Amino acid sequence: MDYSKYERIRPLIPSEVPAAIEELLANPELRAAYESLGAALPWEQLSHILKDCHSVADFKTAFSAGLVRHIMKLTCRSVAPLQGTEVLKPECAYTYISNHRDIILDSAFLNVLIYDAGFQYPEIAIGDNLLVRPWVEKLVKLNGNFLVRRNLQGREVLLAAKELSSYMNDAILDGIPLWIAQREGRAKNSDDRTQPALLKMLSLGGATRSFVDNLRSLNIVPLTCSYEYDPCDYLKAQEMQCKRDIEGFKKSPQDDAINMRTGVTGYKGRVSFTIGKPLNSLLDNYDWVSIPASEQPERVAEIMDKEIHRNYTLYPSNYVALDMLKGSSDNSKYYTAEEQAEFVKYLDGQLNKIVLPEGVQRDEDYLKARILEMYANPAINHQKALAH
Repeated sequence: MDYSKYERIRPLIPSEVPAAIEELLANPELRAAYESLGAALPWEQLSHILKDCHSVADFKTAFSAGLVRHIMKLTCRSVAPLQGTEVLKPECAYTYISNHRDIILDSAFLNVLIYDAGFQYPEIAIGDNLLVRPWVEKLVKLNGNFLVRRNLQGREVLLAAKELSSYMNDAILDGIPLWIAQREGRAKNSDDRTQPALLKMLSLGGATRSFVDNLRSLNIVPLTCSYEYDPCDYLKAQEMQCKRDIEGFKKSPQDDAINMRTGVTGYKGRVSFTIGKPLNSLLDNYDWVSIPASEQPERVAEIMDKEIHRNYTLYPSNYVALDMLKGSSDNSKYYTAEEQAEFVKYLDGQLNKIVLPEGVQRDEDYLKARILEMYANPAINHQKALAH
């Protein structure tokens, strides 16, 4: 790949790694953030190890993977091995597209799980709006991330989309696997839907005029992330009421930082990631010549969604929330009375964490319903996917 074409968005290349590590090791904010997580490896010992890293993969193995495993151990009841890997061919580079629950950990957990399953680390798409400090951009590029440029205007939007799609196509041709979320931003209500606009963007860098054929060249694989608990659920509900009640409300960079920190350090319970059937095999079930070009992005998005929904791992929390939302006991066979009581206690605790801006009247029923939806929607969508 000609990396010079992608200076603004690409990860670091091997020749840039040693200098980047030296710069980051001298950064007191990074050291404080690392030590606040209580990692077993002292900073001085870590520094010595990192100075032997000469590539992004070296850095991921020496630093990132160990830190993510520590977070898994600290904040998860269990993390299942990556499910569904039997559909993957070791010689093939894939573009993993998943639902989006956590700003940092969806891709961080995937990196560790896919490496443990014997596959190559994927490069990760991350929005440049999350680079809240200059050193954060250096860190994410050292960690094999490529940037999705946000907050652009006019013609810049199309140019950035073409640049991103071209980079991703070149990476796949070079045998580099990739990950990108199915939508811009997390699905606050956990009703996971692939944005047709994302699929249109991905197709821009293809070699043909066919939308579907251009997607085929990316070897897309739907991926499902399932968390028993979302530590940011109360923050999402809080944001929803603010958006409802405050005209023009927008999250601040500080809000993003709070969400990232809460997502990393908060309790997640059981976690499972499942790889679905490769999109190319699902596309073979349709006669795309007979489907109008204007309808194809929406149709492919629906195919992606069904596969992602089909592969949810559901927990008692999902079924309890669904029954509470509907005022029924239709799903009571999936949870015990103890599990129901545990979730109700958890829900009350999360609601108590919500702090609204001065002047905003707390709407308890609304906030409770929003959190219940976050846990119920995966069960609703899973049941619909299996029924069709």
